[in-house]
Amino acid sequence: MVSIGPLPQSDSRFMRRTRVHQAWYRSEVLGITGYGVLAGSGAPCGSVLPVGAVQRNLNFTDPEALNRYLDRRTRGWGVDPIRCTSYMTSSQTLSFNMFAGALTERRASARLFNQLLRRSDLFEVVSSDFEFAAQGTPFGLGDKTLVDVMLRFRTRTGHIQVVAVETKLADRFSTRRTRATGEHAYQRLARQSSLWPDFAAAVADNRTRQLTRCHALAQSVQFGERDRPTNHAVMLVLTHPDDHVGAACASAYAVATASNSSAHRTWAEFVESAILTNAIDGQSASRLQRRYVDLAWSNAVWSELNELANGSIERSAGNGA
Repeated sequence: MVSIGPLPQSDSRFMRRTRVHQAWYRSEVLGITGYGVLAGSGAPCGSVLPVGAVQRNLNFTDPEALNRYLDRRTRGWGVDPIRCTSYMTSSQTLSFNMFAGALTERRASARLFNQLLRRSDLFEVVSSDFEFAAQGTPFGLGDKTLVDVMLRFRTRTGHIQVVAVETKLADRFSTRRTRATGEHAYQRLARQSSLWPDFAAAVADNRTRQLTRCHALAQSVQFGERDRPTNHAVMLVLTHPDDHVGAACASAYAVATASNSSAHRTWAEFVESAILTNAIDGQSASRLQRRYVDLAWSNAVWSELNELANGSIERSAGNGA
């Protein structure tokens, strides 16, 4: 049997399925038989890389992803160095791995996002920031909200379009409340932008609170563009095709926002679109597909684990009888 290793018992079913796949990838693709430990509890976990693999930067799929991570580290607070380098289920690492290569060629990046957002006016990417934090900028709204990827595109008419991207692999959207959402900066931005028909409802809903804060930060950046400050920033949410909870949150957020200001796509659609627009090459796409998207690679291991678990339950029931 593949060396999956121990896994937390408290995971949701989809998180457990994701951990199994990442543990399979560690063992069968990277060829690493050992595994690391969870930062909080110190418990061994099959989807965490051991120290030697961390030192070889094996959580990153290519040099571009590693370089963007290292560059972001120099810019201060915002990335978790332990999880980014060792947790194979880290959504931050997922963002670096998926986007670093896709953002290297400016016009190909625009073609990719035209495809994802069902539009045709994006001409080239002007700037891209991973784990964008407003501290030290004029865009802050009074809290420490981070946006996974903040992009500024130049359109074919010469204007700037801001696109915020929120990414998930198997973790959940944050339900954290911040006092700032009830204060002046957020309230004024909500009124001026008309992004949300009911801003209070959007921040009150656990499903949409994080997306609302991230979109507000993107809108603050959009307002900073002097040419057309009334433009809506766009929010793109990317989730795994099998992540039904994440998809439900994205759908709820789409209902809570103005028309055409938010979109939800799956990672399968992202990789397919990146290939079609030549934003990433076929070899990179295949690597990302196997690492993150196509769980069929680890189906045999997943089935065997479930059979073992069901057998244990049946034996326990029999002993109890």
